[in-house]
Amino acid sequence: MYSLMKKIITEKDIRRHVSLVEQLLNHTKITVNELAEIIGTTERTIFSDLQSIRSQLPEGWDIISDQAGISLQNQQNLLTNDLWEIFFKQSVSVELLKNLLFTKKVAVPDFLADHGLSYGTLKRHVTKINQRLASYDLQIDLTKYTACILGKERAIRTFYHRLLIPFTHNNYFFEDYSIHESHYFQFLRNLSQTELAVETEEIFETCWFFINTIRIKANCRLDSSIHINSTLSSLYDSALKKLYLTEGIYLKNTELSFASFCFLESWNYNNNYGQETARCLHHSPFFERFETFVEELALELSLDQLKKTSLTDNLALLVLKYHESPILIEALDRQYHRFLEIYDQQYAHLYQQKENLLNDLKKEMEINEPNFFLQLLSLLIQQTIFSIKPNLFNVYFIFQGEPSWKAFLQQELKDYLGKRVCFLPIELTDLSTISFEKTDILISNFPLDSLDIPIVYISSIPTKNELNRLTELTFKTFL
Repeated sequence: MYSLMKKIITEKDIRRHVSLVEQLLNHTKITVNELAEIIGTTERTIFSDLQSIRSQLPEGWDIISDQAGISLQNQQNLLTNDLWEIFFKQSVSVELLKNLLFTKKVAVPDFLADHGLSYGTLKRHVTKINQRLASYDLQIDLTKYTACILGKERAIRTFYHRLLIPFTHNNYFFEDYSIHESHYFQFLRNLSQTELAVETEEIFETCWFFINTIRIKANCRLDSSIHINSTLSSLYDSALKKLYLTEGIYLKNTELSFASFCFLESWNYNNNYGQETARCLHHSPFFERFETFVEELALELSLDQLKKTSLTDNLALLVLKYHESPILIEALDRQYHRFLEIYDQQYAHLYQQKENLLNDLKKEMEINEPNFFLQLLSLLIQQTIFSIKPNLFNVYFIFQGEPSWKAFLQQELKDYLGKRVCFLPIELTDLSTISFEKTDILISNFPLDSLDIPIVYISSIPTKNELNRLTELTFKTFL
């Protein structure tokens, strides 16, 4: 979640502190040895870092140590963003990028004076930042007098969007965020009462709204037009103009096109569209081709239910998002590349149908990275398939104990492991008759002869560690 921010922090000790706090937030208890292994440092360094962090924690937060491990606790249900602000203010790189969000040029003498730095020190930090920014086609140009970001404005906004999504609810970056957020939520409420109702990823788009308003007010204008010719996008122009007017901004031309794209990008797949929005989507380019494609998949997979899903709508939305700005979408989603590749391999036999569809699309639209587009396509297809036919694997349960407790525990474990698991109670004599698959797992509360599948031993009343072990083994079917 915080991976990009950690890359941007140029100070090794601060970056390590952020990683340490992140691990403490993700674990109710964790040992020093585990922290050292995860973060890649020594136990001695972890002890030293914990002391340093403890002394800086806001009121209500504390690091508690006991024989079971270390935990980060707060007494008042405080926001975790309060923790991040401590480290951000200490980081030269984050402070500089924050300043560059709000203005075209930062006055270097003032920045040096405010942070007690020499020009040489700042220059070393900027060199490190530029190494991280290279993948976004951005660089910070630094002189003794000014600092500014070189690159296309839409690339700058994309970078800040990726950087700040986890910190949208944070006054460190977005002053008086609750006021601006209320404007955006009112915009959504107004839409929900019309035929233009649409389900969106709210934090995703709220962050876009913040960044667009900040950059426009700083007179950091987009340098090239993003062409949006679809009737679907134009449906929302009037509502978007009213939204940005609450911030004193008059949207037009390129800024209106970009705001429309950002809103469209936030739309959820498997959406419940209003009547007018659905009508425009169903008249969008390639919709009939997508209907044919879904029918072909249903026939290939012997899944007639596929034709009754939202897959056709999802593919039409994907093309609209991709068509509006391929570069932007590729930059936003590249972080999921590894998972997309894994999923794509599971249905390799569908490659030809997807390739045929891609070739048809390329006749009418530009697709810069066909392999990446195919992977996005695969993810939408496989999500739909799993919604109809979950990718089940077997968990065998063999247990010695009082029958009523066995029945109760069996039901509890079945519910605990979720719908991706086919939970199969068996007896000892059944073991010799079962042909196990390599993905199968067996749960038992008594010793068994060695089998070719993992055996998870549990107590008659399973412990937390035993349940965690089960979770680890079954989680692989999800990601």
